[in-house]
Parts: sequence; C-alpha cells; structure tokens
Amino acid sequence: MSDLRRVLVVGSTGYIGTRLVSALLQRKFEVNAGFKNSAKIEMKTWSSHPNLTPMKADVFDVESLKNAAEGCAAAYYLVHSMYGKGDFVSLDREAANNLVKAAEQADLKRIIYLGGLGEAESGLSKHLASRMEVSRILHSSSVPSTTLRAAMIVGAGSASFEIMRYLVDRLPAMVTPRWVRTKSQPIAVSNVIRYLIDCLEKPETANHVYDIGGPDILSYHDLMRIYSEEASLTRRFIVPIPMLTPRLSSYWLSLVTPLPTPLTKPLIEGLRNEAICQNSDIQSIVPQKLLTVREAIRLALQQDKEAIYWTRRKLPTSGAILEQVQKGDPHWAGGSSYWLTWKLKVPVSRSRVWNAIQSIIGTKGWKYGSWIWPIRGYIDNLLGGKGMGESTKHLSLLKSGSLVDCWELVELVPSSRLTLMSTLKMPALMSFAISTKTMDPQGCEVVVELYYRPYGLAGLIAWYGLLPFRKYSFGKLIDRILQSAKSEYEI
Repeated sequence: MSDLRRVLVVGSTGYIGTRLVSALLQRKFEVNAGFKNSAKIEMKTWSSHPNLTPMKADVFDVESLKNAAEGCAAAYYLVHSMYGKGDFVSLDREAANNLVKAAEQADLKRIIYLGGLGEAESGLSKHLASRMEVSRILHSSSVPSTTLRAAMIVGAGSASFEIMRYLVDRLPAMVTPRWVRTKSQPIAVSNVIRYLIDCLEKPETANHVYDIGGPDILSYHDLMRIYSEEASLTRRFIVPIPMLTPRLSSYWLSLVTPLPTPLTKPLIEGLRNEAICQNSDIQSIVPQKLLTVREAIRLALQQDKEAIYWTRRKLPTSGAILEQVQKGDPHWAGGSSYWLTWKLKVPVSRSRVWNAIQSIIGTKGWKYGSWIWPIRGYIDNLLGGKGMGESTKHLSLLKSGSLVDCWELVELVPSSRLTLMSTLKMPALMSFAISTKTMDPQGCEVVVELYYRPYGLAGLIAWYGLLPFRKYSFGKLIDRILQSAKSEYEI
C-alpha cells in the first residue's frame, strides 16, 4: 500500500465521482470531496462519512482548487463542461489548466483523469477531441499524471447508457444515423472504478495513458439488441439512414429522452468515432474480472424489480452494485419510473386503521368498481395471466407470494406496511404499498404509494391513458380506509 491516503475528487457529485468516492471510503481512504453545489453533496449517502471532507472546488477558480487540494497526495479529475453554457471546448481547456496550477501549488504527487476513447486520426468529434486535449494539458504538468480512456460506461445513470435505454424502451422501431454500425468496446462502471483506485496504488502507472474496455467489441445496434433482450422487450427494428446526421438525431433525442440537450448533443456526435482499445497494458497491471455487456446490463436492470420495495423517500443506499442507480443520481437515471402518493392523517389509532386496511384488502374486499375487475381478470386469463385471485383471506393468514385479487403479496410488516405487486398481464411492473405511522396517541398517518415502471411504448401509453382512473380509484381506497377506521362496528 502506498502512502497516498488522502485524495481530492474533483467532480465528486457526478456519475463516476459519486461511485468513486463511495469505493474510496470503503477502501479506507480519506477523501476531500470537491463540489460546486453543496446541496448535491448533501444528497449523497456518504456525505456524513467520518473520512470525508466536503470542499468547495470550482474548476474556474484556481484558489478554491488549491485549498481543496491542501493536505492531499493525489487528485482525481472527473469534470467536463458539456452541461455549461458557452463553448465547452474552451471551458474544458481553462478548467484543466486551472487544475494543473492548483496541483503544482499544492505539491500533489498524482493526477488521475478519466477521458474518452478514440483516435485522433479518425476525425474526432469536438467532445472526444476536447477530452484528448485535457489529457495532454494534465500530462504537461510537473505532477505525474495517469489517463484512463473509456468508451461507453455501462450502468444506470451513465448518460450514454441512459440514452440507449430510453431509445430502446420507448421506440419499438427507429430510424438512426449510420453510427449504429460503429464499433465500440463498452466497460461496466464497476470495472472503471476498480481501475481508477488501483491505478493510484500502482506507481508504475504514473505518466501513462491507458485504454480501458470490457471483453466485448460490438456495434451500437448490437448493444440495443442485447438491452432489449435483457429488458424482456420485443425485438426492436432499427433502420440506419445516411441523411440523418448525428447533429439532427441529437435534437430528435431531446423529444424522446429526458436527458438535457447540452449533454446528449456532444455524446451523440461522438458516436461516429470507433472506440476500441488500442492496448491492453492495464489488464496486466490491474487484473480483474471484466463484466460482459450483457452481465452489466443485467445488473443495471435488476433494480427494476427490486424497486417494488422502495418508496420515493427510501431509495437503496448501500451502493453495493455500482451498475445500479445510487441516491443522488440525476432524475433521469434508471429509466422511466412513475410514482403516485396519497397521504391522509386519520384521527383514530394506528391499530384501528390497520384493522380497517386488513378488512378492505383481505376479508371484506375493496368493493369499488367490483363489476370491472372480473372482466379485467377474464381478459387477463385470455392473455395467459393469473386473472383474479381470492380476496376472502385475513391478512394475518397471508404470506409472501399469496394472491389477493389481482395482486401478489411481496411484503407484510404487521401494523406497519404491506406491499402488493400486480399480477395482471401488462407492459409494466406495477406495485402499491400502504403504510401507517403514529402521529399522536389519538391519530396516525396513512400513506398509499403506487409505483409504475413501463416497459416499452405500450407501457407509457397505458400509464398516461389510465392515469385518471388510477388517481380516482386509489383516492377512493383512501376514503374507504378512513370510513372503516371511524366506523363503530368491530372489524
């Protein structure tokens, strides 16, 4: 182990920075987390870690960078200016020069930079050319530098991956520029993080540029096909046409995906360049199991089914699987997910409210729209689904996997919370949870949350088409719980 125990991470709240800081802390490093917006730091699960020191680090302010680097032996540089206004190439150049000045003044021993993969002779896009220029600036410093160059980084929250996800999720057929035939060598984000940390502990990596990639070399068309298979989507029809330029497609993407145009435009323009590793030297210096594209996508999508246990305020916080969404990631990370939440303060005891919930969900059944559900169940049977189950069991007799009408019980915490997942055939994953919380001796709060994860365009259409009905019917459920809890009869 080297003596590089305290490091500065410039860009700590970004996609890679969020995961890198978490991994560094797990490896017992002390971390100065550079930030421009303190609110973003507070959203991270590691914000209160005893080995973490949040530091103001504006890449356009040399003094703030120098202060953030004081006491550190190394700095990770993980920023780009594509989100900013103006010419991002000149902004990236200025920021890199500022980092060099600050690193030299703070007497850092290493700079580690994550850049983009591509060859200068292939006519690089502005985005990739800027990444290469940043690398040259850092390596011109008196501080030993290491550059890792990567193509698409596979994992929920990666901008390139999310662009692909939204395209394949939402469009059963699409016309694309010729870049869908471009070859690349994607890499899983967990492999990237391992390379970043281990390079710091390998002195021989100083003053070198390494290409990092996974075991697969494939086209973007192949990537889309693998994603659709892992997401259990129908086959996607992709028709490349020469007249649709990357620039035009970047504007079209702004209509299909929620990612900001200043971010998607340079990324899409960069897809015309092949991104294949020219050397594999890093693999012998930092040996590790490299995930295939399919394995990385599978890990990213695994979170969809686990989401039925969440609430909007209780996202997964362990960060154990780096390919999955982490707390504090952008709102567009993880694909399309929709939540509806109803809250109600009830002037009766929590136990009485829970008895009402058991009665409505279990024994007595929820009578609202009772003529609709048998029809929906029959249609589901025709489609090969489970149809309608029984609703005459007391919740205390149910266990995980039990059917209640057209729902499967997946979680039950007595007197506190239950979660049900829809068993109906639909192009989506849908669940709802009911939870109670004591507010005072005579009252409690009831929260009903509906989670909906659409699959494909049909899932999106179903969500918006049935949204008024769902809002109305679940509102009626809340009313029924209140009425039953207040009633005088024994439940």
